Amino acid sequence: RGVEALPESLSDYLQRSRRAQLQKEAAVKHIQPSASGWKVHLEDGVISADHIISALPAKALSCVLPPTCQSLIQQLQDISSVTVAVVNLEYEGSILPVKGFGHLVPSSEDKGLLGVVYDSVPFPEHNRPSGQTTRLTVMMGGAWFQEEFGAPETVTTEHLLARATESVSCHLGVTSAPGWTHVALHKDCIPQYRLGHFRTVESMRSFIKKKNLSLSLIGSSFDGVSVNDVIFSGRTAVEDLFGGGV
Repeated sequence: RGVEALPESLSDYLQRSRRAQLQKEAAVKHIQPSASGWKVHLEDGVISADHIISALPAKALSCVLPPTCQSLIQQLQDISSVTVAVVNLEYEGSILPVKGFGHLVPSSEDKGLLGVVYDSVPFPEHNRPSGQTTRLTVMMGGAWFQEEFGAPETVTTEHLLARATESVSCHLGVTSAPGWTHVALHKDCIPQYRLGHFRTVESMRSFIKKKNLSLSLIGSSFDGVSVNDVIFSGRTAVEDLFGGGV
């Protein structure tokens, strides 16, 4: 199990507590203001809410807000995101020339490659129980994805895998072929904070306050993209609602 263990544990805790109702696999079609707060329209029904804490990506949130929030919608749509390809490789034996967490690659050297994590070194507990292998994670694309690989909708798994194994060979001198591979394409997964981003976020929250909207913005589109950042933004939103008594 990986990072998914965190939201799974939170979900299990909330279900056991019987203090929350979880709507899973329930896409939000749109939200509209109501006398008591909001009406959240799902594909199979409507939920009433006195306050919404939205962790949706900025552009996804812009698509469900009412037309009366047009200036907020425009600012949300201006926050762009980039696509990252993650390729997992497993090789027989110990093939790394160095030990460490991994390495990053500057765009001046290779725009397509972001970095390589040597998973077998920091996480040996995930190694196979029998026989030594080396596991690597290759991250590619980001702000240069389209320039290097083309549109995410048209790039092939074979091309991404070939580029990843070529990079491992070039950077680490690995000549053997991986015995196991996995390619995942994460579309629009990393928000891009351009110059003035935090002033834009402040402007969004000023609009929400001015219009007296019962809406909180959290998640990676606003106050930081790391796991720590998004957890902190969620906690801060709840503390603001309940006066810090959390």
